[in-house]
Amino acid sequence: MMESFPAVATRVLEEFQALLQHSPSPLGSTRMLQIFTVNMFTIYYAQTRDKGQGEARSVLEEQSTSLGLAMFGLLVQRCTELLKETPAEPIPLEEVNEVEPMVRVSAFPTDLRELLPSVKVWSDWMLGHPDQWNPPPCSFHGSPDVWQCLAELCNSLASVYHGEIPLFKADADGESDELRLLVLDEDRMLAGFVPLLAAPQEPCYIEPQSDTAMAADCKRVTVLKYFLEALCGQEEPLLAFKGGKYVSIASLTSSSQSTEHKAQSQTNELCQDNSVIIEETSLSTSEGELDEGMDEQENENDIRELRARRYALVHKLAEQQKRRDKIKAVLQTGSQLELEIRPFYLVPDTNCFIDHLEGLKKLLTCGTYILVVPLIVITELDGLAKGQECRDVDSIGLAPHARMVQESAKAAVAFLENGFEAREPGLRALTSRGNQLESIAFRSEDTSGHKGNNDDVILSCCLHYCQDKAKDFMPAQRDGPVRLHREVVLLTDDRNLRVKALTRNVPVRDVPAFLSWAKVG
Repeated sequence: MMESFPAVATRVLEEFQALLQHSPSPLGSTRMLQIFTVNMFTIYYAQTRDKGQGEARSVLEEQSTSLGLAMFGLLVQRCTELLKETPAEPIPLEEVNEVEPMVRVSAFPTDLRELLPSVKVWSDWMLGHPDQWNPPPCSFHGSPDVWQCLAELCNSLASVYHGEIPLFKADADGESDELRLLVLDEDRMLAGFVPLLAAPQEPCYIEPQSDTAMAADCKRVTVLKYFLEALCGQEEPLLAFKGGKYVSIASLTSSSQSTEHKAQSQTNELCQDNSVIIEETSLSTSEGELDEGMDEQENENDIRELRARRYALVHKLAEQQKRRDKIKAVLQTGSQLELEIRPFYLVPDTNCFIDHLEGLKKLLTCGTYILVVPLIVITELDGLAKGQECRDVDSIGLAPHARMVQESAKAAVAFLENGFEAREPGLRALTSRGNQLESIAFRSEDTSGHKGNNDDVILSCCLHYCQDKAKDFMPAQRDGPVRLHREVVLLTDDRNLRVKALTRNVPVRDVPAFLSWAKVG
């Protein structure tokens, strides 16, 4: 089935390119955004599916990434064409130092406005997952050079003036009453979408009287310029500024001479590292050229895979050495361990919301603490609220208790949903990987790759706030106690979870005891 994928992908790219040329766009902003969201999820699914098969990309992951980048390249290409067709005009010197005419964001055509959200979202995904596309995957026949397309877009954006609407990074210095938060439609729509959780998100504020639609386009242009600059700052840059313009410096497979030299040198390194002896054979001219091209492609694929494995091994060895140093530091001290606890983050488990919801409300209302709710806890509460945990309970005489649990879970879910909708500052949701969510509209999480049960996932959320280093286990004085600082407290009545938390040096209390200590309520 995968053998036919390149041919199908080529056909998809041809039809997608033809679709982009229509004006007005037959898809619209939302449908275009859905297409690129599907591409992101396909890559994410391929990555998680083949996670245990090594660090190198699988065939499915490689081809999914290639198709996504190719469609992104066509989208960028169309945006560049529309930018070049947009008339420029002189900008007053008090607004900008440029003398040459520039394109105003307010002059963007409708087609460009509908494409920009998808370009922005895909660039967010690339910033959050650099290992997914660098080194670049092999491209399909007929697909555009995405890096050259991005270089041309970068040159076009250099002549775009996006200062029509002032954007502010932070709401500070007493200006909270004068500014309002700008949330892009695509960010609101995809809040909680797992493939985008790693994307950098920086709050942006505008003046109350500013045009929201124009401010959103200014924000998108700003994000794209930052993204293109990030491509120039990669460890192996893909774009560079040469001769007064941006150019692509990604490896070009179309240059036969450079490719042959690169493949030959890399093959020699591969042979030297692995003690492989390569025997050369003489072929006819026509057969030799064909075999040479195939060998070069195979060599490059092998070398890319070996580099990925080497990087993974180096990273794994560094983590193991770090762990050894930490264990060694603990063993060398032989001292008493003290925890200096200054509670700020409170992580409740599921039972806290069932048995002590009023107590949690008091802790949130007092404004002293941040209530961090693991996403797995919200998922468990959803299940209890729907009665999934309480089937056939009438037969064993537990119906009253089951109904009580279900009603308590419904009340807890309503409390959390209302709190997140109101953007309660003291309420946060946290995934098992330590990513914070501003919304719980999309609260499903794949924890199949996480070792252990749900208690371990909750504990991992606590450990996110316990970033101990090896030097932290060294006492300030010889034979003195080791003192660790903690700002997180796990709230639970579960004995097994309490034991696990204590073995990982995580402070733990039940809700009534913490309320009494904090003198709340």
